[in-house]
This record gives sequence, structure tokens and C-alpha cells, in this order.
Amino acid sequence: MIFFIVVFIFYAIFIGLSIIGSQINFSSSKSINYFRPSKENFLTIIVPFRNEENRINNLLSSIENQENLGFINQFIFVDDHSSDCSVEIIRNWSLNKNFKCQILSLKSDFGKKKAIDYGVKSSNSEFIMTIDADITFPHSFFGNLKNNLLFKSDLYLVSVIENNGLFISRIISLVIGLITMGMANLKLPILANGAGLIFRKSTYIKLQPFYSNFHISSGDDVFLLKSFIKNGNLISTISGNSLTIQTQGSQSFKSLLLRSLRWSGKMKISGLLSSNFIGLLIVFCNLSMFPLVFFYLKYSYDTALFLILFKLIIDSIVLIVASVKFKEYSMLKYTFPMFVIYPFILVLIVLLGLSNYDQKWKGRKVISA
Repeated sequence: MIFFIVVFIFYAIFIGLSIIGSQINFSSSKSINYFRPSKENFLTIIVPFRNEENRINNLLSSIENQENLGFINQFIFVDDHSSDCSVEIIRNWSLNKNFKCQILSLKSDFGKKKAIDYGVKSSNSEFIMTIDADITFPHSFFGNLKNNLLFKSDLYLVSVIENNGLFISRIISLVIGLITMGMANLKLPILANGAGLIFRKSTYIKLQPFYSNFHISSGDDVFLLKSFIKNGNLISTISGNSLTIQTQGSQSFKSLLLRSLRWSGKMKISGLLSSNFIGLLIVFCNLSMFPLVFFYLKYSYDTALFLILFKLIIDSIVLIVASVKFKEYSMLKYTFPMFVIYPFILVLIVLLGLSNYDQKWKGRKVISA
């Protein structure tokens, strides 16, 4: 039982650090003028997409409703062999816009990383922002983004949360969002979300973060993060209510499981030791609920009950802080159901991972190594 106690203490320390870090707001130092870009239109937005005809209209409307796009060099949409009407929708939307749009298509190459790489090398701005095709953001997002970019860093992580879907999926996104921002603010980045990343183009070209992993289906965000960490590049965060990207959550339990399985796979192969350690810590603490409940019910072991309640308190605190930070108060009523259900979800994910479940994502087989 001493081992359980030690692990739970580490879990509490990690959650505590994430919460403390999430309250730090480096982007509020607007008066500090770091390295200014060499020209006004310093940011290119790259949107890799594949078969997004049912989801991309929300993104297009969100872009169209922005208050300030004056510093955007261009929007580059990169088609990864879509077989639906995505390209036509984007092309029709881009007509007569007062900002520059470009639609590129992969020819012989395949995959999101190839699409991002093609977009980056086709751009001519100092900074690049990659976003997913299913996101939305507040109408003042880009205006506030310009004011909060300090240009001192090579990589910026942007807050990303889900605004619909299963409550389990939304809670996971809130907690991951808090952990991502919190640990990065403490200069210990362990996660990134490809739905919102900003990086210096020259650094990307120098590092070539996808060169050795183009064949792996997913993980553009973690491989990019790993490359920047490994080379000692400065990583910062962009967060705030008007600077939070909203994405679509899992709409079914099956899609939640498969997405979680894909995420766990990309973290495992990324080689980020700190991220994998934290992942194992979280999995172990959640799966520990099963033996701890057994020990308490079978032997009335008070220490087991204490650890169960201890984890419930820690999980409740982190969800409360995340809900307040991202103003998603409706998720608070699911605190206890999430505490009970999540260990069972992890069991299914572990079993699927051990069985080498044959995954497909957007009609393609998920290649993990």
C-alpha cells in the first residue's frame, strides 16, 4: 500500500503544478516589446484538411467574422486527397474576400504532416499558425492574438477545448487544456494540440520536425513539440477567454475510444519521456481504483478508502479550476460520474491497445510506427 501512497502523492504534485502554472499569464505583458517581425503581415494560417465538407463551414464563417485580419499574410488550405466537396466549398467561399486565400493539393504525398509541410514551404511569412478544419474561435480572436504575441518564442501553444460532444470527451479536453497550458507556463511542456500551434517558419525549416516520421499517421503536434524541446527552442503559451480555440468533441462512445487510442499511440511513439511518464501516472492512478475499492469492500481497509477519496478531491479540484478557467461551468455537474466512468474507459483503451486493434482514420489505416 505504501507504493500506492507514493504514486498518489506524485499524482497530486503533478496536478498541483498544472493548476499553479495555468494561473500564470505571460501573454499579459503587452508593454514588453521583444523581437518585432520584419513586416506587418507576419502570420500565415495553414489549414490541412481531408473530407471536411460537413464541418468546415463553421471554420470559414468564424474566419469571415473576425474583426482584425490585417496582419494575416494569407490563409493556405492544403487538401489531402479529399473525395468530397471540401475543395469546392473552400474555393467558392474564398471568392471576393478582402484577404488572401490559397488552395493547395497534395499530389503524390499523403497525410496531415505532408500537408502541413507543403503549406509551410509555400508560405512567405515569419510565423505560421496551423489549425484544424473543424474549429471555431471568438470574433476578436485574431485581433487579440496580434496583441498578445510577444515574438520572443519559437513555438506558441494555444488553448483548445471542445464545445460539443459527450460530456466525458469535453471534460477530458478541459483538463488536458489546463495541463497543457499549466506545464508549458512552468517551462515543462509535455503536451500540444495541433488544432492551434504557432511557430517560427525559419525554426521549422531548420529542424524539419516531421522528416523521420512522415510515415506515422498522426502526431504532428507532439512530434513538433518534441523537436522544439530537444533543440532548446523557447516555448510559450497563448491563452485567455478571447484566445481559446473551440473544436468538436467526440459524438459517440466509440469515436471517443478510438480517438483516445490514437492519442495514446502517438504519445507512446513520440519519445517524449516526460509526457509518457505523466501518461503512465494518470493511467495507474485511475486503474488503481479497482483494487482499492476491492480492498476496502473486502477488508474494510481505511487506507484504501482514504486514497479513493484523496483522488476524488484532486480530480474535483482540477475540474473546477479548468471549468472556471475556460468558463465551462456546466461540466461541473459531471464531476462524480466522470470519476466513476473514466477508469472503465481506460481499461477499454488499454485492452484495445494490447489487442493491436486495426484503426482507421478518415478512411485510412492508422500507422503508429
